[in-house]
Amino acid sequence: MNFAIYGRKSVYSDHSDSVDNQFRMCQEYIDFRFPKEVKNVEQYSDEDHTGANTDRPDLQRLLSDIRAGAVDVLVVYQLDRLSRNVRDFSNIYSLLEEKHVMFVSIKENIDTATPIGKAMMYVTVVFAQMERETTAARVTDNMRGLAKKGYWTGGNPPIGYRRERITVDGKKHVMIVPDPEGVEYVTKLFDLFLDSKRSLQGMETYFRKEGIRTLSGAFFSTTQIHQILTGPFYVEATPEVYDYFENKGCQMATPREEWDGKHGVMVYGRTTQPKSGKHQKQPPEKWIVCVGIHEPFLPAEKWLAVQSQMGKNKIDKTMKYDVPLLKGVLRCSCGSAMLVSRKKKTDGVSSWYYCLKRMRQGKEVCGRSQIKTDLLDEKVLGIFREIEADPTQIRKYIKISAAAPQDVKAIAAKIKAVEERISRLTVSLSLAQNGAAAKYIVAEMERLDLELQALKRERNMALSAGRERHDAEKDVKETIVEISRLIKGLKDFSATEKNEIVKDVVKECVWDGVELKITL
Repeated sequence: MNFAIYGRKSVYSDHSDSVDNQFRMCQEYIDFRFPKEVKNVEQYSDEDHTGANTDRPDLQRLLSDIRAGAVDVLVVYQLDRLSRNVRDFSNIYSLLEEKHVMFVSIKENIDTATPIGKAMMYVTVVFAQMERETTAARVTDNMRGLAKKGYWTGGNPPIGYRRERITVDGKKHVMIVPDPEGVEYVTKLFDLFLDSKRSLQGMETYFRKEGIRTLSGAFFSTTQIHQILTGPFYVEATPEVYDYFENKGCQMATPREEWDGKHGVMVYGRTTQPKSGKHQKQPPEKWIVCVGIHEPFLPAEKWLAVQSQMGKNKIDKTMKYDVPLLKGVLRCSCGSAMLVSRKKKTDGVSSWYYCLKRMRQGKEVCGRSQIKTDLLDEKVLGIFREIEADPTQIRKYIKISAAAPQDVKAIAAKIKAVEERISRLTVSLSLAQNGAAAKYIVAEMERLDLELQALKRERNMALSAGRERHDAEKDVKETIVEISRLIKGLKDFSATEKNEIVKDVVKECVWDGVELKITL
């Protein structure tokens, strides 16, 4: 039998058993409970991942192996290591039942072979989810309370500050204090932005040319510049700054009369971390804004002037020109996206694709020169016309699995033959009773059972591969239909509609300076 052990330790907890300990206890259980049945034991682990969702690399690898029929028994130390969400656990357990995978949770001593065992398993997951949600709500309320009092609530401090632990009324807290080097650095960036009146993109290009880097020595991105210039923690908490945040619709936790300019601004809830794991900016009405206990180092006038200039420099995203066919699809062979630039001419506008990495980091990083959009767009349309005229030509532009399809019927026939042999041996064993031949019959039955399990896994993998091939063929047919629709309607579709169709059908499009490589 093939065993899978899954272990997880949350980034938010230091109290749960380590993944190594989970593996050790699961292995000890397998060795005790299944001393002779073990064929293979595969370990899957996700450290620093929450159990609130299934977005975990090794959990997804485990589920993939289960779907392929490569797992007979799944062992976890504790149920909430697998999931703390009722819906997610229900979906996982449905898959285990579908693939006839035995499930073992050591700590809860769960036996899924009985109805009461299954019921207890779900009850355990319900309580695990309730505990997680209660803990999360308690932590959030605590962070809100600390923020309203002006303390730093966690995470890396903004550039220009460092964290410092303090004790107030016998309780330990964290505040931020100015860091002289960082203060000088941030002040310089604010001054440069105001003096140059450049856009964020212009600032990024200017910094690269002048050799101005981040404190870690890397080149600036527009995102990093924006984060610094909009950081609220540096500014004096004055009534004018209060009005700025109130006009944005923020939740003002400190009365206006307390904004006397002696302390900095503290904002809680500017970002959130959803299930994707990436921080996302929240709308201003979600922000809790109050007076901090830390010292500011930017005058309110300067900070507000920068916010005003940021608003004036916002880009008008209304399309002035037609969208090139490969916009948002084309990539440079160096791995960077290729964007579109335009040059006004006496007879109109000339459009070019250019490598973003080369533009930002210089030609020593990427030697790919810009190229006219019409040239590459026409190459793609040429490929599409070829496929529209002869749909079989699409095979040149799709990735085909190298593995030959397995004969499911032949595998099923082998399974039937082995089952019949086991059945005959069962009859022979009942006749042999305690005779000398009995132990040989049992040994042969055990060998055939292992062979049977291997054949069933092979059949499941073949069925899974068959479904994948069927889905791939379906995608190919749909792609051909869309390509044909585009070619036949070239004159009728708008530039934006053509671009949307290309985005739907093209999986990969790479320009290496000589050849355009397309995968559909």
